[in-house]
Amino acid sequence: MTRFEEGLKIIDERCGGGKDNVIALSTVAIEPNSDGIPRPYVREVDAYYEDGAFYITTWAKSLKMMQIANNN
Repeated sequence: MTRFEEGLKIIDERCGGGKDNVIALSTVAIEPNSDGIPRPYVREVDAYYEDGAFYITTWAKSLKMMQIANNN
């Protein structure tokens, strides 16, 4: 088993099986800071892990979705 496969196995054991998981979601703020530099924006979200992917549901007009649409 490769290290990658071992890592996936650990993630599946710790996060799979229908468990709720809190993960960090990072986006970029729509407006830059006063120096014109893009600002990172990090928040915790609830996620579901299945078949190698984390799934998150949220309101389509939430700030995080607007940030993703602006800078995918």
